Amino acid sequence: MKIRTYLALMVLGFGQAAFADFEIVTLISAVELSPSNIIMPASTNGMMTFKPCAGECDEEFKRARLTAETVFSVAGKAVKFEDFTTEFAVVKNIKSSYALVSVDTKTRTVTSIDIAR
Repeated sequence: MKIRTYLALMVLGFGQAAFADFEIVTLISAVELSPSNIIMPASTNGMMTFKPCAGECDEEFKRARLTAETVFSVAGKAVKFEDFTTEFAVVKNIKSSYALVSVDTKTRTVTSIDIAR
């Protein structure tokens, strides 16, 4: 019994050393914010500007590019960019609305935007 315990502790010790070499990297940054903190471009080939916070705040504006691969959703349902911008104009100034913006940290492109009331 003591040998098994000793072996288990050795394996755990070696395992921790192996895991110490790994680095955690954020690939997609998802930010929940108020739609009023978003400035949308006129097309999917433009730069979106946003403050990464809910309501009024002192955060710096950030920018990320929309692409043809960006997924636009309204209340969890995927929609075309034109339909998204129409709904965005409706919910932008409603206090109970929110937006979830996901940005690829390496390319600084928006992977998805979801808005809801």
